[in-house]
Amino acid sequence: MTRSNADTTPSEPWHATAMGDIFSALATDEEGLSTDEADRRLSEYGTNDIHEAERTSTLDLLLSQFRNPLIYLLVVAALLSLGTGFLPGGEPSYTEAVFIVLIITANAVFGFVQDYQAARSIEALRELATPQATVFRDGKKQLIDAEQVVPGDIIYLEQGDAIPADARVLNAEELRTNESLLTGESKPVEKTTECVDDDTPLAERRNMVYKNTTVVKGRGRAVVVETGMETEVGGIATQLEEADDRQTPFQTEVEHLGKQIGGLVVSLIVLVVVVQFLFTATESTAILLVGITLAVAGVPEGLPAVVTFTLALGAREMVDRNALVRRLPVVESLGSVDVIVTDKTGTVTENRMTVTRLYASGSVVNLSKSNSKSGNGDVDGRRVVANGDQSRDPDVGQLLRCGSLCNNVDRTDDDEYRGEPTEIALRKVADDEGIDPSGERIREIQFSSERKRMTVIVEDGEPTAYMKGAPEVVLERCDSYLEDGDVHELTNKQRREILNQTESFAEDALRVLGFASEAR
Repeated sequence: MTRSNADTTPSEPWHATAMGDIFSALATDEEGLSTDEADRRLSEYGTNDIHEAERTSTLDLLLSQFRNPLIYLLVVAALLSLGTGFLPGGEPSYTEAVFIVLIITANAVFGFVQDYQAARSIEALRELATPQATVFRDGKKQLIDAEQVVPGDIIYLEQGDAIPADARVLNAEELRTNESLLTGESKPVEKTTECVDDDTPLAERRNMVYKNTTVVKGRGRAVVVETGMETEVGGIATQLEEADDRQTPFQTEVEHLGKQIGGLVVSLIVLVVVVQFLFTATESTAILLVGITLAVAGVPEGLPAVVTFTLALGAREMVDRNALVRRLPVVESLGSVDVIVTDKTGTVTENRMTVTRLYASGSVVNLSKSNSKSGNGDVDGRRVVANGDQSRDPDVGQLLRCGSLCNNVDRTDDDEYRGEPTEIALRKVADDEGIDPSGERIREIQFSSERKRMTVIVEDGEPTAYMKGAPEVVLERCDSYLEDGDVHELTNKQRREILNQTESFAEDALRVLGFASEAR
């Protein structure tokens, strides 16, 4: 059942409002909207997308290549070269004028092509993202374009989904989302349905999910409260649009240089003309011709082309490193940066977890991109070298298999991984080393903040329990350890050695997990 229209937004923020009041404010309920009502709201609220600032047209992009003080000087020089033909006894310098025009044209075309290609590449990247959303309308689930989602829609969330709009969580089954886009924190956020205080910061609003974030684990339902530019990410886009489009330091310096050259040329001409007029008997026409010649000669015709070509080379180099540059002057500005103050996730780091070290059989195994990809593992005759010592090759197959089985990551047909970043890292390193995670899962006990561990029981020849979690928690539940393929009693000395090793890893800013298995 749905109502005809929304009443008012609640007096409290969405995350601090009772669910009944949210339904009243949005004129909806747990049955969602009808198609007709959704269409009406789409007309009222607009599509659920982030509006971009007005894009620069192709013509404006081309004309922008001429908006440069150095180009202005070249245009004046070309006109003066032709203007000498109108003076008595003077002849127009067509060669000089044509040469200058060619430089101006080549510079403009070169810069335009570079900027146009960058703009097209960025546009192509935008078009690659065509997210969809699962909503409950007319009493049934429907798959629609995310742009068609409206306030009051009931949306379903599954692992791997991109969240289409800001929404209040109705129910959650181990629901966790990656909100690093908004908060910079790559650790998944567990979602609940309880209200939180109205002054709760965004990163701690556990009962809300946000547009453009992703579900990394679990499932749930939510009611859409904001769409489009009214979402949190829409607010960021609005702030970016309102920011002043200032010149880069390089553009400011080039403009200043152009004014300096222009002023110097004019001063030189004035000085020469005054000296010749006052102290020589040269005719006025000849003096003017000398002044024009000096003006043309004083303009550095090749400088704009050299600047554009050099910046274009830098832009090409950045493209090779998977970085697109929208405007050429940014290249020089980036090269002049001394200090970058930035959040870590997705900038300094790659916003993904990677397994870098293993501890098994009493040895530390350092994994790098080279050996993890090349198969320098311990499976099918391959070896992972421990501590750089070829003579010691610990058996890490059981460790990798445990990490792969005690895992909820889905691997798609196109080799994409969906799930929590930590579990993706464990699954990928196991796959890279040829570990087969086959085995029927009989039961699973999910990870929780109270248990600090996850346990699964797998039919692996015989029912086998696999566990991963905080090293100290896992270690408390173990009475033996595996070394060189043999099971040994876990003494207090061994416990201390293992804990000391995990503490050493933690001191290196690594996230450390412990693994254990037991056959029944």
